[in-house]
Amino acid sequence: MQLFFCENLQGQSAILNEEESRHCKVLRKQIGDEILVIDGQGSLATCRILKFQGKEIHIEILNREKKDKSRSYYFHLYIAPTKQNDRIEWMFEKAVEAGLDEITFIETEHSEKNRINISRLERIALSAIKQSSQFYLPKINPLVKLNALQFDNSFLLAHCNEDETKLGLIDALKGMDKTKEISILIGPEGDFSNAEIQNFYQAKVRAISLGNNRLRTETAGLYCAMVLNASL
Repeated sequence: MQLFFCENLQGQSAILNEEESRHCKVLRKQIGDEILVIDGQGSLATCRILKFQGKEIHIEILNREKKDKSRSYYFHLYIAPTKQNDRIEWMFEKAVEAGLDEITFIETEHSEKNRINISRLERIALSAIKQSSQFYLPKINPLVKLNALQFDNSFLLAHCNEDETKLGLIDALKGMDKTKEISILIGPEGDFSNAEIQNFYQAKVRAISLGNNRLRTETAGLYCAMVLNASL
């Protein structure tokens, strides 16, 4: 399914911006051709190209439908950004393709980076949902300090310390309401500090294991997205 994006699909007509218009031209679309357009909020519209005007394309909306999400669960990933931007961006792109609904970047005691380029991540997210034929853009939250978060029973904590009470991710998911939010916490490359882990436990956050191997931050985030996509 070849999808284009326009954030405003209300009314009978719309305008594709410069970037989306460029995609149309690369694909040799002509006046009168029908295309499929999404707004990132669940709308899928069949549209007809009316005219090329400068760097924009004017389209007529022929019909519009509201698409349901392809999954029942809502996956919210809380993750510390990696030192190299390209690693966290790669993880984010693939997690969106697998089924990520929301991401919040966290600053922890061992964090090496405390800035995120949200506008770049928004472009990556848009490309990812079009590539994977999805209709909803994930929510991207700015960086927050870990101690500013409030925890409830939707949270699962992935950390590297030895702990006999840890459940495997799949086992932990079995006991959760699949129609509500599932929030997973992933620490930085140096993991959460012992004090932070103790605070999680005091807040009744359940610890999980992501397997026997120690995973990089971005690998752990992607692993969670893939397991949820396959399991729920």
